Amino acid sequence: MGVLLLLAAIAAYFDLKARRIPNAVLLAGGAIAATLSLFLQSPPFRQMLGGLLTGIIVFLPAYLIHKMGAGDVKLMGLAGAFTGVKGILVIALLTMLAGGMLALGFILLRQGNRLPYAVAILAGVAAYVLVPCMAPALPDIFHQGAS
Repeated sequence: MGVLLLLAAIAAYFDLKARRIPNAVLLAGGAIAATLSLFLQSPPFRQMLGGLLTGIIVFLPAYLIHKMGAGDVKLMGLAGAFTGVKGILVIALLTMLAGGMLALGFILLRQGNRLPYAVAILAGVAAYVLVPCMAPALPDIFHQGAS
């Protein structure tokens, strides 16, 4: 998870500096996630793909209505590739909370309407990675029945 945190920090740096996330950062992260999944089963390949797709799908509507950049959506997909479906759902919630606080700060400071959303994604990833109780925060929605 440290690699994901580092990639999110690099993406946030570029988003703050240039308001874009270079595809090279995202492609390198994708290669690392795929390698970890294929060779170490961390996460297993199906979970990696599920997390990738979930991360993209959750934020795709915001991109389609021009409220978020494509790099932000790809970064969420990358986070999902590292964490799987359950992890990206928790990260998405944490990111949305951080994004709301970031938006409020931008409004209060009159910084315009173009948020560097990778900063909110970094906050969501950091909370998930650094606060151990966040990882199991989402119940196992795939478990059928109680024993």
